[in-house]
Amino acid sequence: MPHPVIGFVGFGEAARCFASHLASRGVTGTLAFCAGQSNRPPYSDGFRQLAAAHGVVLVDSLAELMDQAEIVVSAVVVATAAAVGESIAGGVRPGMLVVDVNASTPGAKRQIAERVAARGGAYVDANLMGAVSIYGAQVPLYSSGDGAERFAATFSPLGFSVELAGGKAGAAAAVKMLRSVVTKGIEALVTEALVAATIAGVRDEALRGICEPMDATRFSKFVDMCVRTDVLHAERRAVEMEGVASGLREMGMDPIMTDATARRLQASATLGLRARFVKTAEYDANAVLDAYAERSVAR
Repeated sequence: MPHPVIGFVGFGEAARCFASHLASRGVTGTLAFCAGQSNRPPYSDGFRQLAAAHGVVLVDSLAELMDQAEIVVSAVVVATAAAVGESIAGGVRPGMLVVDVNASTPGAKRQIAERVAARGGAYVDANLMGAVSIYGAQVPLYSSGDGAERFAATFSPLGFSVELAGGKAGAAAAVKMLRSVVTKGIEALVTEALVAATIAGVRDEALRGICEPMDATRFSKFVDMCVRTDVLHAERRAVEMEGVASGLREMGMDPIMTDATARRLQASATLGLRARFVKTAEYDANAVLDAYAERSVAR
Protein backbone atom coordinates (compact mmCIF):
# COMPACT_ATOMS: atom_id res chain seq x y z
CA MET A 1 0.00 0.00 0.00
CA PRO A 2 1.53 3.36 -1.02
CA HIS A 3 2.36 5.86 1.69
CA PRO A 4 0.61 9.24 1.67
CA VAL A 5 2.65 12.15 0.33
CA ILE A 6 4.21 14.03 3.24
CA GLY A 7 5.16 17.68 2.99
CA PHE A 8 7.32 19.57 5.49
CA VAL A 9 6.87 23.29 5.98
CA GLY A 10 10.27 24.27 7.31
CA PHE A 11 13.32 22.06 6.94
CA GLY A 12 15.41 22.50 10.06
CA GLU A 13 16.90 19.88 12.38
CA ALA A 14 13.65 18.09 13.28
CA ALA A 15 12.27 18.00 9.72
CA ARG A 16 15.59 16.76 8.32
CA CYS A 17 15.77 14.03 10.94
CA PHE A 18 12.20 12.88 10.29
CA ALA A 19 12.57 13.06 6.51
CA SER A 20 15.77 11.03 6.55
CA HIS A 21 14.10 8.41 8.73
CA LEU A 22 11.09 8.24 6.41
CA ALA A 23 13.38 7.73 3.45
CA SER A 24 15.14 4.89 5.29
CA ARG A 25 11.73 3.23 5.72
CA GLY A 26 11.00 3.38 2.02
CA VAL A 27 8.77 6.46 2.03
CA THR A 28 9.24 8.37 -1.22
CA GLY A 29 7.89 11.60 -2.70
CA THR A 30 8.46 13.67 0.45
CA LEU A 31 8.29 17.42 -0.14
CA ALA A 32 9.45 20.52 1.69
CA PHE A 33 8.90 24.25 1.47
CA CYS A 34 11.02 26.82 3.30
CA ALA A 35 10.65 30.57 3.61
CA GLY A 36 13.12 31.26 6.39
CA GLN A 37 15.86 33.84 6.64
CA SER A 38 18.55 31.44 5.43
CA ASN A 39 16.70 29.20 3.00
CA ARG A 40 13.89 30.40 0.76
CA PRO A 41 13.08 30.37 -2.95
CA PRO A 42 15.04 30.54 -5.12
CA TYR A 43 16.88 27.87 -3.17
CA SER A 44 20.63 27.56 -3.46
CA ASP A 45 22.10 24.51 -5.16
CA GLY A 46 23.64 23.52 -1.84
CA PHE A 47 20.29 23.53 -0.07
CA ARG A 48 18.65 21.55 -2.85
CA GLN A 49 21.42 18.95 -2.57
CA LEU A 50 20.98 18.84 1.21
CA ALA A 51 17.26 18.21 0.82
CA ALA A 52 17.85 15.54 -1.79
CA ALA A 53 20.29 13.79 0.54
CA HIS A 54 17.40 13.47 3.02
CA GLY A 55 15.05 12.09 0.36
CA VAL A 56 13.19 15.38 -0.09
CA VAL A 57 12.18 17.46 -3.10
CA LEU A 58 11.90 21.19 -2.50
CA VAL A 59 8.90 23.10 -3.83
CA ASP A 60 8.83 26.82 -4.48
CA SER A 61 5.61 27.80 -2.70
CA LEU A 62 3.34 26.77 0.14
CA ALA A 63 0.47 26.53 -2.35
CA GLU A 64 2.42 23.98 -4.40
CA LEU A 65 3.11 21.90 -1.33
CA MET A 66 -0.54 22.05 -0.20
CA ASP A 67 -1.69 20.94 -3.65
CA GLN A 68 0.49 17.82 -3.61
CA ALA A 69 0.76 16.71 0.02
CA GLU A 70 -1.73 14.58 1.93
CA ILE A 71 0.00 15.08 5.28
CA VAL A 72 1.56 18.45 6.09
CA VAL A 73 4.09 18.74 8.91
CA SER A 74 4.66 22.26 10.24
CA ALA A 75 8.18 22.47 11.68
CA VAL A 76 9.21 26.12 11.81
CA VAL A 77 10.66 28.45 14.43
CA VAL A 78 8.34 29.47 17.25
CA ALA A 79 8.31 33.12 16.19
CA THR A 80 6.57 32.27 12.91
CA ALA A 81 4.65 29.15 13.95
CA ALA A 82 1.25 30.80 14.46
CA ALA A 83 1.36 32.73 11.18
CA VAL A 84 2.58 29.69 9.25
CA GLY A 85 -0.13 27.58 10.86
CA GLU A 86 -2.79 30.04 9.71
CA SER A 87 -1.39 29.93 6.17
CA ILE A 88 -1.38 26.14 6.15
CA ALA A 89 -4.95 26.04 7.49
CA GLY A 90 -6.05 28.34 4.70
CA GLY A 91 -4.92 25.83 2.08
CA VAL A 92 -6.24 22.65 3.67
CA ARG A 93 -8.24 20.26 1.49
CA PRO A 94 -10.86 17.89 2.94
CA GLY A 95 -9.17 14.80 4.34
CA MET A 96 -5.72 16.37 4.81
CA LEU A 97 -3.81 15.81 8.03
CA VAL A 98 -1.90 18.74 9.53
CA VAL A 99 0.81 17.80 12.02
CA ASP A 100 2.01 20.75 14.12
CA VAL A 101 5.32 19.95 15.86
CA ASN A 102 6.07 23.56 16.80
CA ALA A 103 6.46 24.69 20.40
CA SER A 104 3.44 27.02 20.19
CA THR A 105 1.05 27.85 23.01
CA PRO A 106 -2.00 25.66 23.61
CA GLY A 107 -4.28 28.56 22.59
CA ALA A 108 -2.46 29.08 19.30
CA LYS A 109 -2.72 25.38 18.50
CA ARG A 110 -6.43 25.27 19.31
CA GLN A 111 -7.02 28.22 16.99
CA ILE A 112 -5.22 26.54 14.09
CA ALA A 113 -7.05 23.27 14.79
CA GLU A 114 -10.39 25.07 14.46
CA ARG A 115 -9.33 26.56 11.12
CA VAL A 116 -8.20 23.17 9.84
CA ALA A 117 -11.42 21.48 10.96
CA ALA A 118 -13.52 24.18 9.27
CA ARG A 119 -11.97 23.19 5.93
CA GLY A 120 -12.48 19.47 6.45
CA GLY A 121 -9.00 18.57 7.59
CA ALA A 122 -7.68 16.88 10.73
CA TYR A 123 -5.14 18.41 13.12
CA VAL A 124 -2.45 16.96 15.37
CA ASP A 125 -0.83 18.91 18.17
CA ALA A 126 2.43 16.88 18.23
CA ASN A 127 5.12 17.86 20.72
CA LEU A 128 8.74 16.75 20.83
CA MET A 129 9.32 15.61 24.40
CA GLY A 130 13.08 15.65 24.10
CA ALA A 131 15.88 16.71 21.80
CA VAL A 132 16.11 15.34 18.25
CA SER A 133 19.89 15.58 18.62
CA ILE A 134 19.66 12.96 21.39
CA TYR A 135 16.72 10.74 20.43
CA GLY A 136 16.70 11.10 16.66
CA ALA A 137 13.46 10.07 14.96
CA GLN A 138 12.50 8.11 18.09
CA VAL A 139 12.00 11.33 20.06
CA PRO A 140 8.68 10.93 21.94
CA LEU A 141 5.86 12.74 20.14
CA TYR A 142 3.16 13.60 22.69
CA SER A 143 0.09 14.20 20.55
CA SER A 144 -3.50 15.39 20.84
CA GLY A 145 -6.18 16.66 18.46
CA ASP A 146 -8.82 15.10 16.24
CA GLY A 147 -6.13 13.70 13.94
CA ALA A 148 -3.93 12.22 16.67
CA GLU A 149 -5.10 8.63 16.28
CA ARG A 150 -4.67 8.79 12.50
CA PHE A 151 -1.20 10.25 13.03
CA ALA A 152 -0.26 7.39 15.35
CA ALA A 153 -1.70 4.79 12.98
CA THR A 154 0.35 6.20 10.09
CA PHE A 155 3.65 7.05 11.77
CA SER A 156 4.04 4.46 14.54
CA PRO A 157 4.51 1.59 12.04
CA LEU A 158 7.28 3.68 10.48
CA GLY A 159 9.25 3.69 13.72
CA PHE A 160 8.09 6.95 15.28
CA SER A 161 7.27 7.08 18.99
CA VAL A 162 3.76 8.55 19.25
CA GLU A 163 1.95 8.86 22.58
CA LEU A 164 -1.68 9.94 22.56
CA ALA A 165 -3.03 12.62 24.88
CA GLY A 166 -6.65 12.72 23.73
CA GLY A 167 -8.69 14.42 21.05
CA LYS A 168 -8.46 17.98 22.33
CA ALA A 169 -5.93 20.10 20.44
CA GLY A 170 -3.67 22.03 22.79
CA ALA A 171 -3.73 19.40 25.55
CA ALA A 172 -0.37 17.93 24.57
CA ALA A 173 1.06 21.42 24.05
CA ALA A 174 0.05 22.38 27.60
CA VAL A 175 1.98 19.40 28.99
CA LYS A 176 5.03 20.29 26.87
CA MET A 177 4.83 23.94 27.93
CA LEU A 178 4.64 23.11 31.63
CA ARG A 179 7.42 20.57 31.30
CA SER A 180 9.53 23.37 29.85
CA VAL A 181 8.79 25.54 32.90
CA VAL A 182 10.62 22.91 34.95
CA THR A 183 13.38 21.81 32.58
CA LYS A 184 14.38 25.29 31.46
CA GLY A 185 13.92 26.59 35.00
CA ILE A 186 16.29 23.95 36.35
CA GLU A 187 18.80 24.86 33.64
CA ALA A 188 18.65 28.53 34.64
CA LEU A 189 18.83 27.79 38.38
CA VAL A 190 21.75 25.41 38.06
CA THR A 191 23.67 27.80 35.82
CA GLU A 192 23.13 30.72 38.22
CA ALA A 193 24.24 28.65 41.21
CA LEU A 194 27.33 27.20 39.53
CA VAL A 195 28.51 30.53 38.11
CA ALA A 196 28.27 31.94 41.64
CA ALA A 197 30.10 28.86 42.95
CA THR A 198 32.86 29.43 40.41
CA ILE A 199 33.22 33.06 41.50
CA ALA A 200 33.38 31.89 45.13
CA GLY A 201 35.96 29.22 44.30
CA VAL A 202 33.77 26.34 45.49
CA ARG A 203 32.46 24.94 42.21
CA ASP A 204 33.32 21.28 42.83
CA GLU A 205 32.01 21.40 46.38
CA ALA A 206 28.79 23.10 45.29
CA LEU A 207 28.29 20.61 42.47
CA ARG A 208 28.53 17.74 44.94
CA GLY A 209 26.16 19.49 47.32
CA ILE A 210 23.62 19.96 44.55
CA CYS A 211 23.91 16.57 42.87
CA GLU A 212 24.42 14.06 45.65
CA PRO A 213 21.02 14.53 47.38
CA MET A 214 19.28 14.45 43.98
CA ASP A 215 21.16 11.33 42.90
CA ALA A 216 20.04 9.60 46.09
CA THR A 217 16.30 9.84 45.35
CA ARG A 218 13.80 9.66 42.52
CA PHE A 219 12.83 12.99 40.97
CA SER A 220 9.13 12.18 41.43
CA LYS A 221 9.71 11.79 45.18
CA PHE A 222 11.54 15.11 45.26
CA VAL A 223 8.67 16.87 43.44
CA ASP A 224 6.15 15.40 45.89
CA MET A 225 8.21 16.66 48.83
CA CYS A 226 8.54 20.14 47.31
CA VAL A 227 4.78 20.58 46.94
CA ARG A 228 3.85 19.10 50.33
CA THR A 229 6.35 21.26 52.24
CA ASP A 230 5.83 24.43 50.22
CA VAL A 231 2.47 25.06 51.87
CA LEU A 232 4.10 24.90 55.31
CA HIS A 233 7.44 26.61 54.78
CA ALA A 234 7.11 28.96 51.79
CA GLU A 235 7.22 32.15 53.85
CA ARG A 236 10.36 31.16 55.76
CA ARG A 237 12.03 29.95 52.60
CA ALA A 238 11.19 33.20 50.80
CA VAL A 239 13.03 35.14 53.51
CA GLU A 240 15.99 32.77 53.23
CA MET A 241 16.14 33.27 49.46
CA GLU A 242 16.05 37.04 49.84
CA GLY A 243 19.16 36.64 51.96
CA VAL A 244 20.75 34.42 49.33
CA ALA A 245 20.01 37.06 46.69
CA SER A 246 21.78 39.66 48.82
CA GLY A 247 24.78 37.33 49.08
CA LEU A 248 24.94 36.91 45.32
CA ARG A 249 24.81 40.67 44.82
CA GLU A 250 27.76 41.01 47.20
CA MET A 251 29.65 38.68 44.82
CA GLY A 252 28.80 40.95 41.89
CA MET A 253 26.09 38.72 40.39
CA ASP A 254 22.59 39.65 39.31
CA PRO A 255 20.47 37.01 41.15
CA ILE A 256 17.77 36.73 38.50
CA MET A 257 16.56 33.23 39.31
CA THR A 258 17.11 33.60 43.05
CA ASP A 259 14.93 36.73 43.11
CA ALA A 260 12.27 34.89 41.12
CA THR A 261 12.41 31.97 43.56
CA ALA A 262 11.84 34.31 46.51
CA ARG A 263 8.86 35.87 44.71
CA ARG A 264 7.36 32.46 43.89
CA LEU A 265 7.70 31.31 47.52
CA GLN A 266 6.20 34.53 48.82
CA ALA A 267 3.29 34.11 46.42
CA SER A 268 2.61 30.67 47.91
CA ALA A 269 2.76 32.10 51.42
CA THR A 270 0.37 34.91 50.51
CA LEU A 271 -2.32 32.36 49.67
CA GLY A 272 -2.70 31.90 53.43
CA LEU A 273 -3.05 28.13 53.46
CA ARG A 274 -0.40 27.20 56.03
CA ALA A 275 -2.80 27.25 58.97
CA ARG A 276 -5.13 24.80 57.24
CA PHE A 277 -2.44 22.24 56.44
CA VAL A 278 -0.36 22.53 59.61
CA LYS A 279 -3.37 21.15 61.49
CA THR A 280 -3.80 18.25 59.04
CA ALA A 281 -2.16 15.02 60.16
CA GLU A 282 -1.91 13.53 56.67
CA TYR A 283 -2.25 15.13 53.24
CA ASP A 284 -0.72 14.62 49.83
CA ALA A 285 0.64 16.88 47.12
CA ASN A 286 -2.65 16.74 45.21
CA ALA A 287 -4.49 18.29 48.15
CA VAL A 288 -2.00 21.18 48.22
CA LEU A 289 -2.19 21.75 44.48
CA ASP A 290 -6.00 21.69 44.50
CA ALA A 291 -6.06 24.24 47.32
CA TYR A 292 -3.48 26.44 45.58
CA ALA A 293 -5.44 26.35 42.31
CA GLU A 294 -8.74 27.15 44.03
CA ARG A 295 -7.29 30.03 46.03
CA SER A 296 -5.33 31.40 43.05
CA VAL A 297 -8.42 31.51 40.83
CA ALA A 298 -10.48 33.06 43.60
CA ARG A 299 -7.97 35.87 43.97
